[in-house]
Amino acid sequence: MTRRPRRTLPAFLVALVLLALGALAATSAIQTLLGRTPVVSLDAVPSALAGVAWESSIVLIVAGVAALVGLVLLLAAILPGPSHVLPVTTTPAPATGGDAGDWGPWSGGGVEAAGWHRNDLGQRLRRRAQTVEGVSGATAKVRRRSVKVVARTHRATTGELREAVESALSTDLDTLGLTRPPRLRVSVSSTRKER
Repeated sequence: MTRRPRRTLPAFLVALVLLALGALAATSAIQTLLGRTPVVSLDAVPSALAGVAWESSIVLIVAGVAALVGLVLLLAAILPGPSHVLPVTTTPAPATGGDAGDWGPWSGGGVEAAGWHRNDLGQRLRRRAQTVEGVSGATAKVRRRSVKVVARTHRATTGELREAVESALSTDLDTLGLTRPPRLRVSVSSTRKER
């Protein structure tokens, strides 16, 4: 199970620009049909463009910007973003004398894909870090290939505490069965200075 983010921002911007251009063209056409002065004259655009040469710097700049915007939109559509869900390894439950349809709902049978959402994994690791003795608070950020956990403590020295937090979180990550476990980075910040 690998869910990718939707490309809502590029799609929204393109739709907004096309809607504005379409509304402008429709308004001008309706005003022309009603015999009123249009917002943008249908004759003004061709006459303004008639005096512009293909080799002029304005045409080249506009073409370059249009090509760059098109390339960015194309890459946004083609390249996948970071997945929202980190897949876990699932193995079907062994048959116990019955049909595959006889597996219970929690036996793991029939599960084709499962995973941890990045936000849920971050909350789990944050809570796990807070259970380590000496940790007063923690934050966890799950990135594409790594997890960064920052634990806070009231202790003056943080070396042993960092190792304890890292050990607890590594063990927790190992039990989750992620197909590609993220690299764990742990740091501990102290509210007191060492004397």
